[in-house]
Formats: sequence, C-alpha cells, structure tokens
Amino acid sequence: MNIEDLDNFLASHPYSASTRRTYLDILSRLFARSQDLANNVPHDLSGMRASELIEILSKSGWGNARQCVALAATQKYLGWKYGHDHPALKARLKRIQGKPQRALDAPTALRLLASFDTYNAKGARDLAICSLALDTGLRESELCRLQLADTDLEHRVLQVVVKGGQWEAAVFGRNTAAHIERWLLFRKIKDGLGFLFTHTKTGAGLTPEGLYTIVREWGWKIGIRLSPHDLRRSMAVMGVLNGASERSLMEMGRWSNSDMIKRYTRTLRLEQVRKFLVVDNLMGDDSEQQV
Repeated sequence: MNIEDLDNFLASHPYSASTRRTYLDILSRLFARSQDLANNVPHDLSGMRASELIEILSKSGWGNARQCVALAATQKYLGWKYGHDHPALKARLKRIQGKPQRALDAPTALRLLASFDTYNAKGARDLAICSLALDTGLRESELCRLQLADTDLEHRVLQVVVKGGQWEAAVFGRNTAAHIERWLLFRKIKDGLGFLFTHTKTGAGLTPEGLYTIVREWGWKIGIRLSPHDLRRSMAVMGVLNGASERSLMEMGRWSNSDMIKRYTRTLRLEQVRKFLVVDNLMGDDSEQQV
C-alpha cells in the first residue's frame, strides 16, 4: 500500500472527516505492522490470508473495539483494491461489549452547569455548549459544525449535518435557548452567519479536538473526568429518568434503532433492580427503596 492508494480509497467513499482521519491512522499503522511481520520486506497485500490479518490485529496493542474498527477498515480497503474475493475478507473478530461508560447523574450535571462564569465570553459560550449538548446529544463534530443560521432560537430547533453526512433536526429547551442568547452577546461575528460556537478571541470556528480539550477542562474544574460524548450518553440516561420513551430517545439522539440506548443505559437498568436484592430483603433493610 502507498499513500496515493490510501488517498484514492478514502476519496472513493463518502466518509465523514472524522472517519477519514480514523481510517487513515488505522490503515497506515496496520500496513506498517504488516511489513514488520515480514522482516521489513513490503508485504504482498493481494495475498494476505485471513489468519495473517488477525495476527497483525492481535499484536497491535489495540483493544477489542479498535481492532474491530481496524478489521472493518482494512477489509473495505482490500475489497476496494483487490476485489471482493480477497482471502482476508473472511477474517472475523468477536466483538466484546465494553464496560459501561461514563454518564452524568442529575446532581453532577447541575454542578457542571453551575460552574460556568457567564459574565465573560468563555463562560457564556461554554454554558451554551454544555446545555445544548445535554439537551440534544450532539456529537463534538456536530456541535462544531453547527451554524448560527441553522439555529432557530424562537422555536428552539436546529438543523445540522450529523454522522453519516445527513441533515438532522434537534430540539432544545427554553433555558438552553437563553444560554445561547447570552453567548451571542459576546460572539464576535454579529451578522448572523458562520459557526454558532467560535473562539472567543479570533471568532474562528471550534475544532472537534479543541472542543474535546475544552470539555475535559470543565471536568477537571469540578473534579470529574469528562468528554463531549459523556454529555451525549447523559442525554440518554437522564432522558430515561425523565420518563422519555424508547421511541422519543431515538428521536432525541437521532438513532435508527435502540441498540445505543440500551448500551448507554446498562448501569441505570442495573440500579433499578437493587430493591430486589436478596440479603437486604432478608434483613429487612428497606433503605434502597427509600432512596
């Protein structure tokens, strides 16, 4: 594989910018390792066997989720380059469900929202981002590409290009709309155009990497680990607690099925069975029911 082949492969598929970056990183590393296994002699990818591909993945040092993404990316490339009869396309990995991931509970979410100083531009912007992320579950790239012109504060609805390249709509609440309106008092660009969320000094749009760093710093400030995707999971978890139906959550998160909702709310479902635990019931401890 050479970089020109890889560029042509990526250009031949309608991948999002984030998927392109991921595939570029994975395939570059993977094919470099395939050469290492062959004692630094360029490997003939046209004849790579399924067992060879699995061996490379097993020695990559990546976790199961990353290996599964790498397998899919590699097989898409090999099928594009050599045809769909390539032997490595038969390789299979068992996907292992990961441990439950972080989501905010209501007290922590309130503490986070209260941590922003809205008397300065950064605090006003960050509160608006946080509120909108919790209401809509927008991903970091979606928050960054959201345009002011596509954000209707009167009707509290927005439109944005989401993962997969499609336009989707999302609704948000009165409080979030008020936080966005306050941010707009500080926003440098006043013509109603451009990205909704911008750098407070330059007026340039935020990048997903930059937003990730910003959100991580919010967490440090209140003593927790935090990422933009934690806010998306929190939308699903607190939506369940607020009584949202599965169908409503699918609309809120723009999911085509309920798989991600079930994945995000695994811990919540476990908490609901505490009142049935045998020993506490034997001992007459009803404290869990009183929580």
